[in-house]
Amino acid sequence: MEIEINQKRFNFFQDQYKIIIDGRLKFLAKSKILTFYPKVGIYNLDNRQVLSVEKKSRNIMDLNYSLKYSENGFVDINSDSLISYSIRNSKGTFHFYEQENNLIGIFLNDKQIGLIDKNEKVYFGADKYIIKLQNEVIDEILIIGFVIAYDNQKNNDKSALDYDWGNVMIKPVVSVDPNWTPEK
Repeated sequence: MEIEINQKRFNFFQDQYKIIIDGRLKFLAKSKILTFYPKVGIYNLDNRQVLSVEKKSRNIMDLNYSLKYSENGFVDINSDSLISYSIRNSKGTFHFYEQENNLIGIFLNDKQIGLIDKNEKVYFGADKYIIKLQNEVIDEILIIGFVIAYDNQKNNDKSALDYDWGNVMIKPVVSVDPNWTPEK
């Protein structure tokens, strides 16, 4: 499965995203205006909210977000370190490890199941993420929620031209295969 998340340019007041899965537009996302902490709603094409991405008030410098499916259903994104994050659900613990060159490896129980690649050149806040993901291992909306939370926390620059060098000075917690592709 391939997921593409494109942030709209000129997003000075409201972040907006188009989410394309396997070549087809499937979701739209936009930030809520006038909230104290970042909050982004993800909507299907019928304009029904399917997920809310909400910054938690504790440790505001860390990537601590809640992904809310409904009033009762949610999972939390937790910062394990400055460059690793996790989400726990009924399938296990999903780990996200930042790498050099704007890559993030996705793991389930120590097995790589995906790869997130962010663009380097950004014009007027238009971040772009390409996600390769193993089919039927994790709910796609969970990964989309993680990427939008990550973008809001780490990459929400509104300048005319920004060059994101990526993490050139880090030593990854876990190394990933940068050429990883989903198993068929």
